[in-house]
Amino acid sequence: MIRPFLQFFRFLCYIYFFFTCYAFRSFNFLVMLRNGVHFCSRLNVWPSTSSAFMHTSIKICSIPNTKLHDHEVSVTPPKTLFERKMRKRRVEEVNLLIPKTPLALWTKMESKGLLSAYLQLSKYKLTMLITSTAIVGFLMAPGSISLMQLAGCAVGTALLSCSANACNQLLEAPYDAQMKRTQNRVLVIHRFSPLHALSFAGFAGTAGIGALYMAANPLSASLGVLNLILYVGIYTPLKRAHIACTWAGALVGSIPPLMGYASATGTIDAAALCLAAILYSWQFPHFNGLSWNLRGDYSQAGYRVMCVTNERLCRITSIRHSFALIGLCSFVAPMTNLTTITFGFDSLPVNLYMCLLAYRFYKAPDAQNSRRLFLYRGATPGFAVIPDALHHHLAFYNLNLFIAIVLCERSNKCK
Repeated sequence: MIRPFLQFFRFLCYIYFFFTCYAFRSFNFLVMLRNGVHFCSRLNVWPSTSSAFMHTSIKICSIPNTKLHDHEVSVTPPKTLFERKMRKRRVEEVNLLIPKTPLALWTKMESKGLLSAYLQLSKYKLTMLITSTAIVGFLMAPGSISLMQLAGCAVGTALLSCSANACNQLLEAPYDAQMKRTQNRVLVIHRFSPLHALSFAGFAGTAGIGALYMAANPLSASLGVLNLILYVGIYTPLKRAHIACTWAGALVGSIPPLMGYASATGTIDAAALCLAAILYSWQFPHFNGLSWNLRGDYSQAGYRVMCVTNERLCRITSIRHSFALIGLCSFVAPMTNLTTITFGFDSLPVNLYMCLLAYRFYKAPDAQNSRRLFLYRGATPGFAVIPDALHHHLAFYNLNLFIAIVLCERSNKCK
């Protein structure tokens, strides 16, 4: 009984040493684009004395006649025909070498503040929300409830969320420093080194996948890996490249309920897809209301979200998905046996008021209306509708179980 856990612990140790020794070197060459400055992620790590961590390499492109002072500068001579043509266009490539961060700028980490720093690195509030959606997906699934599977689903989802959020902050640290909302994050103020954050992300992600695989089933673990890849590999870089990042982020947010549903049943059916669709549509008015008042920060950091690139589309999308929630909650959910028809009537006035807030935001897109749309979580499936649906679902399941027990007792008496 103890042997599988020992093997799993040894596997986690191997993964941890792999990330700390080898993976970070390859991670150094990830490039952040879209603002003319290419930050190589070989950032400062203190107090390492290795030459690989003594400086930050920054490549500045398309800046003719650049004058740099107090730094080491080397201009690459043209070698190929393409480079000679680019030199004729007076476009130079400058390799800028910035010395390592002075020791005085690093914050000394104490043991009493380590837990708080880890919570900030993992975005614990967002992690709690994501974990709650996975738990709701588990409880909405038909069949009996296994506490072991439920605990594995919750722990695995939380660890994967911590890993994804740590990777997100690691990739966006240069841009978080340009926004007021994120300028005090742990990587921006140097409470953690990038190597420390990457090691934490690798360990949490591996442990989360292992928890889902061992306590639940391979399907939920596969969904967790897919969600981690979508969030870190697609959504995070897409935020600075295309307006479609909002749709990619909504897709990422709709997968945790599927993970919970798959942990309980081992399959994904129409009811699970309906639950994911409800959360997918809920995210658009929620995020658009949040991002509207942060347009200045997003624009300054170079994020191509809807509120920056297309304000009208941002308002229209909020209305569309607010009305989509009515159809999903009132018609699709009862049709797929996700819940009862009573839930359709209970959720109707709540979703109608959300549509009213989205319409006010469309007609008068000011700070007050956008904030009301963002804060109206009581009208969202994640905070009031899903608990009501869960109540009807469990009541319906318990009624069927009671009828089955009564029929079984009567049949035994007849015998």
